[in-house]
Formats: sequence, structure tokens, C-alpha cells
Amino acid sequence: MVSFVITYLSIPAIIRLSLVKRLYDVPDQRKVHNARISPLGGMAIFGGMIISFVFFTAHLANPALNSVLVALFILFITGVKDDLYPLVPYKKLIGQIAAVAIVVFQGNIRLESFYGLFQINELPYWVSAVLSLIFFLAIINSFNFIDGINGLSSSLGIIVSVTYSIWFYYLGQDLFLILSLTITGSQLAFLRFNLVDAKIFMGDSGSMIMGFLAALLTIYFLQTNERAETVLLQKIDAMVFSIAVLIIPVFDTIRVVLVRVFVLKKSPFAADRNHIHHVLLDIGLKHAQATVVLVVVNIFFVLLALFLNDYLRASVLITVLFLLAFLLSQIPFMIKKKRVLGDK
Repeated sequence: MVSFVITYLSIPAIIRLSLVKRLYDVPDQRKVHNARISPLGGMAIFGGMIISFVFFTAHLANPALNSVLVALFILFITGVKDDLYPLVPYKKLIGQIAAVAIVVFQGNIRLESFYGLFQINELPYWVSAVLSLIFFLAIINSFNFIDGINGLSSSLGIIVSVTYSIWFYYLGQDLFLILSLTITGSQLAFLRFNLVDAKIFMGDSGSMIMGFLAALLTIYFLQTNERAETVLLQKIDAMVFSIAVLIIPVFDTIRVVLVRVFVLKKSPFAADRNHIHHVLLDIGLKHAQATVVLVVVNIFFVLLALFLNDYLRASVLITVLFLLAFLLSQIPFMIKKKRVLGDK
């Protein structure tokens, strides 16, 4: 509630400041909005989340806490700089690597094992560290990529934070339970000003922080679930479940990067309109409608993974999830192609 209130009250002031100081996102041919809108929503999200998180966890100790806070500030500063004066991709990547390295090496929040998935168990330290760096960077940028229509990135962030808050509650992980809830509160407040008739965008400062937190919660969930005396999911099943939680940003990013590199022969960071949310807009859906569709699909995958967990091996279940994601993702493309052919 505190996170929600701080974010909610901060956004109108940031909108006014952006208009007075001319700190707004200017429309262009690729962007889906046609008004001058502040890209500094990440400031309100970060403020609401970090203030309430630090306040309500003052009595809790965790060796990774300082590393997480430092990483968040690095990403926040990098994101705000990019929102105000766009950075070239490699400079933004340097900021992301610095933040992630602190959490992986100092905070020791790593993918320590594959838990038997593909017959891989405990990983050597350096393999674990490198894979963890890649995982963090991939999820950070997947949320950055998916932040292309109103409400989508924040709505998916709410799914991630609410889902993991339930598990952290049952696993007795109070620190990360509070972190998950503060994320939820700040994102819900932001949605009020972004989902319908957007008055503010979260910008890179917001999307990168949300992607970082999604990766952080995922890895910590896997770590604590493995070490818990009574696990809620078998270790290998927990990993598959986490993939389902992140399925929309992860799958869409993989698909778009592959298309850019192997089909269009250009940089994976080159902006275009090949994301699934862009296609949903192209076939006639409004921003809020496209967001609701993708949110419902993401929730469906989470529930499907839980249901099929008792019936399919982990490797088979992962294959099913990605195959189903591919098939569902082709539906709006088929509709768009049919309409184009019909117009001709």
C-alpha cells in the first residue's frame, strides 16, 4: 500500500515537471503514440518501490541486500540517462553488466544448478556465474523490448511479482516477499496513468529495473526452493515453472532477435515493429486490449505449467510450452496476413 501511494502521488508531479522542462518522448514513425508524453515513469516506480522496501525491511538481514540495492541504483541512473539523452546500445549494456555483476559475484545470486533438467545438475562456479550474467541481461532486455504498448511491461511485472510473492510467503522468505509486494504496488499505481490514454511511460529506467527484478526474483526463488526443507515444487519443476512465468517477454524476445539476425540481417538491438504487441495493434486491437490478451495468455501458461507438472517430464513440458507459445504467436500474424491479402 505504501509503495502504491508513493508512486501514485509522485506521477502527477513528474508529468508536470516533464512538461515544464520539455522532458518528453517525441513521436516518430516507429512509435505507437502520437503525443508528447513523459518517459520518466520509472522514477516514480523506483521511488515507490525502493522507499517502501527499505523502510519495511529494516529489521531483516540478508547478505545479498546491499548488492541488490547498489545494482538497482546503477540501473536506475543508466535508465534515466537513456530516457533523457539516449545512449548508444553498448553504453547501456555496460551499465547493465556492472549492475548484474555486483549481484552475481558479490551478492552470490546465481543459477547454481539446472536441477537435473537435460541431465544437468550442479554447475561449476564460473559456468554458473556466466550463465547467470547472461540470464540477467536477457531478462532485463526482454522487458525493455516488450515495453512497446501501454501497460504491458508493468502488467507482466505484476504477474511475476504476485506469483513469486505467493511462493516466498510459503517458503518463509520475508525479505523477498516484501520486495515482491512493493513491486506490485508501484506497478499497479503506474498502470493507473499508463494503461488507458497514457499520460506517462515507464521508460528504460522503469523497464530495465522491472526486468532486473524479474530475473532476481526468479533466481532467488530457485535458490530458496532448492534449499527449503519442504519444497512446494520439485527442483526441476520449479525451473520449468519459472520459464512459464516469464514466457511472454522471453519468447517474444527470442523470436524477434532471431528474425532480426537471421531473416532481416541486422542488429538484434535494431528497433522495429515485429513484436507480438505491435502485430496485435496492427490487426485492430487497442493498447489496453492487446495488453489484456497477452496478460491472459501469460497467466494461462503459468496455470498450464502447474497443471501439467504432474503429468509430463520437465524436458517434455518445456518443449510443450515453447511449441504452444510459437503456435499462439502465429495467430495474429496469420490474421494480419489474411487482411493484407484481402485488401489486395
